[in-house]
Amino acid sequence: MLGHLEVAKELYTEGAKTASYPHFGHPYHEVYPGIAPALESRGIDAFDTELEAFSGKVQQGGDWSEVEQDYASLRETILSAMADVDDGLEQDAGFQAKVQLALLKTALHEYEEAVDDGEFKNVVEYQDGRGFVLTARESLERHADMFRQAGAYDALVEGYDGLLEAWPTAKAPESPVMTVGELSAAMFPLEAELGKF
Repeated sequence: MLGHLEVAKELYTEGAKTASYPHFGHPYHEVYPGIAPALESRGIDAFDTELEAFSGKVQQGGDWSEVEQDYASLRETILSAMADVDDGLEQDAGFQAKVQLALLKTALHEYEEAVDDGEFKNVVEYQDGRGFVLTARESLERHADMFRQAGAYDALVEGYDGLLEAWPTAKAPESPVMTVGELSAAMFPLEAELGKF
């Protein structure tokens, strides 16, 4: 959800409002149905109506300042739901590394779906991938102290910096900066570092 919202915000604030709309809708249409039972079983208040309302509001196309507070509130709701994990897992570098790895693998898959014959054929998938990498990096930043104590933080930041070269902006470049193979190779050091936990 956070990945879709992040890239949607980037597109919207850069003037690509129409391109942002699918990404604002994906948390409600694609992600929420799959997690709704888990939220209910944990006693977490449903927030599907908040997701749907926000998606509808941004599609009215106003200035970002008109929806910025709603965006921040929605992010807080999602982060609060994410925080409902055992304290041991929240402070477990191995668990947090697995979360980042899952996002990175999904981002690589999205890039593969976006590129065909050396060209972007599905820009929405490129954008999804960027959102997931940014979200993985945000997770690293939220747990920076833990990864610093493990002596891995600087190497992980460097790995993310290298990886994001494939996704320089929310709007896809005219042609891919990296082939899928090059991206996979660029991701390897990050995967190796996260795999140590």
